[in-house]
Amino acid sequence: MSFFRRLFHLENPRDLFLKFNPHGSSWRVVHWNADLLQAHHRNLTLEVQGSGHEIIRWDDLGDKAEFRFYKNDSLLLKTKTSSQDELKDLMNISLHSLLKFSLENDQKFMLEPVSGVTTLDFQNEARAQQWIQASFVTLMRALDKLENQSDLILTASIFSGTVPDSNEHVLRVLAFNLDIFYYLEPDGNLRIMIFDDKDKGHWVSKTPAFHQIIKVTKPQFYDEIGKLVHRIAKVGEIR
Repeated sequence: MSFFRRLFHLENPRDLFLKFNPHGSSWRVVHWNADLLQAHHRNLTLEVQGSGHEIIRWDDLGDKAEFRFYKNDSLLLKTKTSSQDELKDLMNISLHSLLKFSLENDQKFMLEPVSGVTTLDFQNEARAQQWIQASFVTLMRALDKLENQSDLILTASIFSGTVPDSNEHVLRVLAFNLDIFYYLEPDGNLRIMIFDDKDKGHWVSKTPAFHQIIKVTKPQFYDEIGKLVHRIAKVGEIR
């Protein structure tokens, strides 16, 4: 550790990455390019809330990149880099670790049986799954295009865990024109709501394009959104 770092008790960015742990968090958020200063800029923000409130933010400003680390709304460290691939790797590892934990944390719920299942439930869920698959395939194709064209910018957000204000348990994916909500209800049901903001801008649609209670095939529906989350994370890696 340098004299300057010892004198001012500054954290090492590697240590801060190691301390960033989603396992103790109740609410986890990832944002890609939510508030760009200019069209060619890129940013990625990771946030966890639990025993502490920690945020890691990376901004690519074109000629340089900047990492910022926050805890409980206080800036712990700001460091600029143009070639430190290690910090980029650590950011990508933290991104995948956060989302992996979020998905695995809900697996038990998806396997829990729901009482009162009927034949009609099976039929409705089969039709609903076809709608979900078709919609997510369209998103996947758009993500493939983003990955292959460096001039395009991913704008997306993923939220998971217990919503701080309402205490609802949700996995929410906001990507392109779709705003996808998977609510893990206390009665064991999976309630899915999807809003389509095509040609309107985000958060304009007030009526869901899709709304379904899932009782029987929760794992299949969770597998669909799991594949989508992993694809977004791959495309959204820092390069």
